Amino acid sequence: MTPTDQFGRLKRPALALALGILALAGCAKESPSGIVEEAQRAGAGDLTNTSAFSIEDWMRKHRDVAVKLNRMCAPIREKAPANWGDSTEGNVCTAARNAAMSTYRYSSDDRTFHSGKK
Repeated sequence: MTPTDQFGRLKRPALALALGILALAGCAKESPSGIVEEAQRAGAGDLTNTSAFSIEDWMRKHRDVAVKLNRMCAPIREKAPANWGDSTEGNVCTAARNAAMSTYRYSSDDRTFHSGKK
């Protein structure tokens, strides 16, 4: 056997190993998030593969949780990378912001406005 035959035989397993490593690298788990854990503790269930719309639907039924999570998300949202919105934490924060928006109470100045002419 010549050295080139041995190299030729080793080339296929090495290529298969390299492709396997690259495939597994794409399946990396997200790091644990305190925000996601807080939502799960509040009763939202497993949020790993849940859409932001489904999370928002749950949060609209639990507005107190949405307001709390929205406050937790604010500093993270400002410094987050572009792909953060696609993560579980990003979905939870997007849903929390949307659900919490309708809970904000404006201070009243006792002025009222009516539609139409008088």
